[in-house]
Amino acid sequence: MSVWRGKTTACPYDCPDACAMKGMFDGTSVTLEPNTDLPYTTFLCGKGLRWASRATSSERLTSPMLRREGALVPVSWDEALDVWAEKVRAAVSRHGPLSLMHLSSAGSLYFSKLLPPHLFAALGGYTTKKGNLCSSAGSFGLAENFGEVPVTRPESLAEHARGVLFWGRNALETHAHVVPPLRRVRGRGGEIAALEIRETPTTRFADRWWRVNPGGDWALAAWLCAALLEEGACGGWREHVENPEEFERAARSLDGASLLGAAGVSAECASELLEWLKRFAPVTHYAAFGAQRYMHGDAQFRWIGALAVLLGAFSEPGAGLAFSKDEMALFPPDLLPKVERARRLPVATWPVELESLDPPVEVLSISGANPVRQSPGSDLVRAALRKIPFTVCIDFVLSDTAKEADLVLPTTTFLEEEGDWKGSYWHNYVVRSERVLPPRGESLEETDIFTRLAGRLGLSLDLTAMKREADRIMLASPLLERVGDGIYRWDEPDYWRTSRRKASLPVSVPEAAEGPEGALRLVTVHRKEYINGQSWDVPSLEPIPPLSVHPADAASFGLKGGEEAVARGRRGGTLRVAVREDASLGRGYCVLPQGTEGVNALTDPLASPGFGAPFAESWITLDKG
Repeated sequence: MSVWRGKTTACPYDCPDACAMKGMFDGTSVTLEPNTDLPYTTFLCGKGLRWASRATSSERLTSPMLRREGALVPVSWDEALDVWAEKVRAAVSRHGPLSLMHLSSAGSLYFSKLLPPHLFAALGGYTTKKGNLCSSAGSFGLAENFGEVPVTRPESLAEHARGVLFWGRNALETHAHVVPPLRRVRGRGGEIAALEIRETPTTRFADRWWRVNPGGDWALAAWLCAALLEEGACGGWREHVENPEEFERAARSLDGASLLGAAGVSAECASELLEWLKRFAPVTHYAAFGAQRYMHGDAQFRWIGALAVLLGAFSEPGAGLAFSKDEMALFPPDLLPKVERARRLPVATWPVELESLDPPVEVLSISGANPVRQSPGSDLVRAALRKIPFTVCIDFVLSDTAKEADLVLPTTTFLEEEGDWKGSYWHNYVVRSERVLPPRGESLEETDIFTRLAGRLGLSLDLTAMKREADRIMLASPLLERVGDGIYRWDEPDYWRTSRRKASLPVSVPEAAEGPEGALRLVTVHRKEYINGQSWDVPSLEPIPPLSVHPADAASFGLKGGEEAVARGRRGGTLRVAVREDASLGRGYCVLPQGTEGVNALTDPLASPGFGAPFAESWITLDKG
């Protein structure tokens, strides 16, 4: 039997599964297999497996490119760094360090991606973002309730829960490695249930599901809280709550019919769900990222969290709430950048705030992000990039954002990097990554790029050395237990079992926004084929993006399934779509895949509590074009 001698690495994607891989390079091609020393990596999904072809793709950037006379042309690293350094010096001389902006996101969740802001700390400050496109509003609401975002270890679900309730989380498409723990729940006689706005692979996998209106989760959770209190069906929760009387008074005062109307759930279905929760206790509530993409996204999670508390989250193993924990929790704190002056702009609205800034942004650098594809109001993002005097994009392919930049710098993929670490926002394992193949062309690691820029600016700063120091600290950490080749487990505390905090439960309800008469709320959803913004190499995508809509809503626009139409946003953006009738949807909303080219020309740049990006507060109309 042959022995697999691949190098250990980990998928860098913004995905909770954080799969461990074994990679091998034969001089021409890359082979990837799951590293099952990490127990949740039972297979590699299509997104992860495509890194084998991405690493050696002809689409890879292999040399710096500088814009001259409107076109990007190849230049040497020396010229690229000299131009960038001169632009930085001039901007700081004229307007100070806040004229420098750095925008990074979750294109890679490796530890070293936290290091580049050291450069701006050394320069005296910078402008950057606050919040993120994914989980800010939900995390804000949970932190307000519980003092932090609660950690629910997957072992708790697998070993103790008898029920798992997905609040809009299409796990079978976006979090498929959770399935084995779910099967363990079923093996104990438990059930899996889902609340969703439409039929999905997860609702088909579930033992039962109920449809809820987009953004109506809070109302259903509040109705369930009031019903449990009325029945006296929950006990022992008060000792874990700071404001039990105020919360109970507020919950009991709510009008049940109004709540169910906001949720879009019948009294019969709500009662059925209530009985299910009691029958299959303890229940783990698995909240979705999409559920917080509303202006009241924080309230959605406050009320789901309150329901979890009433159902024994603090007292019954397996009866918790799972959302998104800190995948960088083990990053050595002494190596975190300490920036004295930072001007922070909301992640979704920075493009529309630029013109009012004083000092202005003169130089923008972007890494690990593709805002022209990912961000709401992508047309406004593109316009903002064209107004900033000098923009730099660090990427491994010529992304939508790179095409708009003045300077494009080729960076390595994780498969070409040594001694970096990857955590998970689901499980409590970390992976140490090894180099599988040499860097392609002239591409450099991001830490090397910023170190070279620092040298051009006369700064004594070595981010590559910092990365090596982080690696040394991690390898020596007493928190880590080595369980396999490059795989380490840490005994991460489960908030519900170890926290001594008391929850502060909600005492008010939100006012959900309503769109223009006759318009449809646009809900964008993840797809199993690609991570948002990284769809350039996905095989067999539809040439025209599919828009799912209730048959009656299609008819109201004079359309039917199979026809093409033009979707029109409130700001004038348009997108040609293929209409798909879906009777599992409710009335008044439609669904498009996230990451579709042009879809975010239809979405509006808004900021929700916690500086989230409320994509679902966008409305469209349809016509035959």
